[in-house]
Amino acid sequence: MQFYRMVVVKIAAFLIASICAGLAAGCANTPVEKTDGEKKSVSPVTIEFWTPFSGGDSSYMNELVQRYNKENKDGIKVVMKNNKSDDYYIKLSTAIVTEEGPDVAVVHASKFAQYVPAGFLTPIDVTDAGAHIPWEQYNPDIVERTAVGERHYAIPLDTHFTVLYYNKKWLAAAGLLQDGKVMMDPGEDGFMQFLTALRDHIPPDVAPLAVPDVRIDSLWLWWSLYSQMDGGGGLYSADEHKARVNMAAAAQSLHFVASLYESQLIPPDISDAGSRFISGKAAVLWSGTWSIGSFEKLDDLDFGVMPLPQIYDRPGTWGDAHTLAFPFHSDTDPAKMEAAVCFAEWLSDQGQVWAQAGHIPAERNALNSAAFKVLPYRSDYAGAEEDVRFFPSHPKQGEINDALVSELEKIWHGQQTADDMLKRLEPLIDSILGE
Repeated sequence: MQFYRMVVVKIAAFLIASICAGLAAGCANTPVEKTDGEKKSVSPVTIEFWTPFSGGDSSYMNELVQRYNKENKDGIKVVMKNNKSDDYYIKLSTAIVTEEGPDVAVVHASKFAQYVPAGFLTPIDVTDAGAHIPWEQYNPDIVERTAVGERHYAIPLDTHFTVLYYNKKWLAAAGLLQDGKVMMDPGEDGFMQFLTALRDHIPPDVAPLAVPDVRIDSLWLWWSLYSQMDGGGGLYSADEHKARVNMAAAAQSLHFVASLYESQLIPPDISDAGSRFISGKAAVLWSGTWSIGSFEKLDDLDFGVMPLPQIYDRPGTWGDAHTLAFPFHSDTDPAKMEAAVCFAEWLSDQGQVWAQAGHIPAERNALNSAAFKVLPYRSDYAGAEEDVRFFPSHPKQGEINDALVSELEKIWHGQQTADDMLKRLEPLIDSILGE
């Protein structure tokens, strides 16, 4: 934390001088004129762009960057670096600390509670291009989570969230698909009966519902259900210094998820649920919207997609957002900052293209475009964007998520019960908050 305070001091000392002095005149004039005797020449600007994408996401983003570099006439060139998602934020944080960070980077909305107080990001309102961004044209939930005080720190790119993918062959065999509509009664009983009917009509080596018993997926499932309950969705006191969990809602939702594992409606020891679904070894898959761009390219995979059903008091599912943020540099080049903002705004405007990867565009014109609306499957889950339940915006949320994933894994592997975890829940959160 001492280093973070030092960075904040650096911001106070250098931000105005390094960014505001000598701002370029906007996207159209980003390249800086250099005088060489009597001659003037326009110097092109090269910016570095970091992403954590792989698979289909990486392919679509590569195509967009290549298109920008080919079509852009403002003298801006973008060099993209794909990083592994597992250690992306370690690399990005380290690069920012060592003054080797990129000019623009994909940063999840859930990271802003940590990155902004640490001084890792530069507000974009101080640039001429950033000052004229029409914020009302973006998803307001993402804008709110990436703004601190009166400062904006990122341009929203998309919303992504968890959904249910289903194999039409297995649902039809169980009589659960009629005229293309999934037949499921409401509530816990309806969901349980749906999965039980699947199990009774599919081969024993096919999972009724595939959820990995490692990683964060099962936490997303529990969080989604907890957030559907009145009074659910919170973890902290008003001052965010202590744990304040709605224990009744937490207990009911956690016991329900645990019952799905105990009954083996979610079979144990699933590490790669996506591969099981692709191979026909899972009737239903719990995963994110980012999978659809790859699934729809598989000719022999006859599938559908739907939002997580409303099981409790209100609809809801875990989600996050990709944003385009601007890592802090003590010696920020105004031309590069302007170029980075211009590129980021252009990229967000291409949301209907980025949506091919499965995400929901954050820019409203892209969301309402004909190009987005003609994409298959998207209309089956796009409306759930309104029901996304983000994790709380807290600087230690990432650490707490890791601890909760570990606690859930202990349940799935028989090392503790759901009640054991519930007893430990608030003390565990308090121990992390007190560090």
